[in-house]
Amino acid sequence: MRIGLFILLFSFCIAFSQDYDPSKENFQSYPLSAPVWLPANRTMALDQGAEWRGFWADAWNKGFLNKSQIKEMVAIAKQYGYNAILIQARRRGDAIYFPSFPNTEPRMNGLAQDFDALREAIQEARSQGLELHAWVSTFLVAPPTVPTNPEHVYLKHPEYLNQTREGQTKFEEGYFLDPGHPEALQWNERVIMDLITHYDIDGLHFDYVRYPQQNAGYNPISIARYNQEYGLTGKPLANDPQFSEWRRRQITDWVRYMYVKILERKPLMKVTAATFAGRSDAYTHRLQDWALWMKEGILDANLPMNYSQNLSIFQNRVKDVLENSYGRHVYMGTGAYLLPVEDNITQLQYARDSGSFGLVLFSYANNAKGGVWLENFQKIQQKLFFQSARVPEMPWKTNPTNGYLYGKVVSINGSALDHARIFISSYQKQTNGEGAYSFVGLLPGEYAVRCEMLGWKAQARKVSIAKGHVSLLNFSMEKEQ
Repeated sequence: MRIGLFILLFSFCIAFSQDYDPSKENFQSYPLSAPVWLPANRTMALDQGAEWRGFWADAWNKGFLNKSQIKEMVAIAKQYGYNAILIQARRRGDAIYFPSFPNTEPRMNGLAQDFDALREAIQEARSQGLELHAWVSTFLVAPPTVPTNPEHVYLKHPEYLNQTREGQTKFEEGYFLDPGHPEALQWNERVIMDLITHYDIDGLHFDYVRYPQQNAGYNPISIARYNQEYGLTGKPLANDPQFSEWRRRQITDWVRYMYVKILERKPLMKVTAATFAGRSDAYTHRLQDWALWMKEGILDANLPMNYSQNLSIFQNRVKDVLENSYGRHVYMGTGAYLLPVEDNITQLQYARDSGSFGLVLFSYANNAKGGVWLENFQKIQQKLFFQSARVPEMPWKTNPTNGYLYGKVVSINGSALDHARIFISSYQKQTNGEGAYSFVGLLPGEYAVRCEMLGWKAQARKVSIAKGHVSLLNFSMEKEQ
């Protein structure tokens, strides 16, 4: 019995010590680079002196509306032990910075005409050794109150808006773009690429990277694409499993594509997301599959919005999030505004002890339920942040072992081809409505890449993948005779 057990364990160790062979796995199971990750824990950090400590600074309250507020915010962060700030660069389809064409989003109301809040915050944070991440409201682009600026996407492109099955565009939180609409994705892509190209931010932080609710995703363009892909007609039910999976794929494919494009431009840029901490709720009702994003490695850190006054609920979510981190970082977010500061400290301590690589408060302006604002920061610092900490290293960024591939598939006249299939060995992805595709975690080497689509001539191309490098491969397809 012992000999048999020894042989089994030995065989297991040998199997997992070998180089990963992309030709022998199903791509849908896990990313190309992936061994089976263990849940995150503090021993995976470089040392006990590394911890990401931040807060969300929203654009609805004081924090960065002028230079003096920015100086105060950064000084408070530095004094009370934080090493990172998430600043809301895009609030609801508007900008605290100066957009550059082709990003045409309007400036946020309430800022001086010549004041670039994002650039000022970057400079101030950098002078104090703090990270500054641009927080972007991704698909939620307008509050329930209708915008009035004609350049706002709500007025400029109402055809991009998400809808319920009944055709309503207004949701409880406001107005959303539909992830199934290709031009809505292009609008968001222009915003993201503008930010990472023209501003020296340390990270790009996606928020509202989800659907508003299960009864959503019925923009006519989205439904036409869905029906075309599956040969259907009419409108599927909101809880239809196939339609739910299709909508999840629209977001996941776009997040993957943006991750690779950001990496191409700035390899050390940290890509993070604020997610629904309740995984079942996120997956079923928001169509947000953040566990898959972590598994694929298309987020560098997950910042779960673990907002609950119930400690047991908070703790269960912490365990679940960490068990689905797959070697990427988790910076646990707490709803500080819901809690007396003592309860918030209890939650933060639990997240730290459980293995979170970082702790995040929502929010800077509302750091506790009750108490005195500055004293709340002092109490947290005295209990948790009394020693300074470095931000944890991300070894997959600083010492990469794999490469990436992305591209677009178009017809010979330049039109995007939707749901074309791209094959690398036994892996496959399909293009989205923009004709875009992407692969992550490819081992270095030469690959044969094949593109197929019903009614079009298949193409095969070769591409070289290098570690830490993003390769581009586009296809121009001809119709079959």
